[in-house]
Amino acid sequence: MKRVLTLVLSILLAAFALVACGNGSDDSSASSESEHGGDHMMTDMPSMPMSMPAGAREIVISDFKYTLPGTFAPGEQVTVRNDDTAEHTVTADTGDLFDVEVEPGATATFTVPGQPGTFAFHCTYHPNMVGTLEVR
Repeated sequence: MKRVLTLVLSILLAAFALVACGNGSDDSSASSESEHGGDHMMTDMPSMPMSMPAGAREIVISDFKYTLPGTFAPGEQVTVRNDDTAEHTVTADTGDLFDVEVEPGATATFTVPGQPGTFAFHCTYHPNMVGTLEVR
């Protein structure tokens, strides 16, 4: 009985040692592989397109409609992403506050007006496409 108990304890101790060694972060090969694009996925990181700077928000054009993320800060830089197969614009209805042209499948950026307000806009190629930019 004593011999069986010693054998079981030895096996458990070996198993714990292997698990502890396998989960350690001191393994330079695993660390190096992660830093240089190995097969490891970073599941705790939020998904974000690589072309968009952190904190940037975008207006998306899809199915000949604008989708806005909400209100914008005065002078904020905004990306416009055109997911359609046709060229579009984001053009202020009055004045020359903003006017950006976006090729199909491309992005463009512009700066929203520096003063708070509500600014109507449209697509110069497709007059039925309209939206409102709220700056607060």
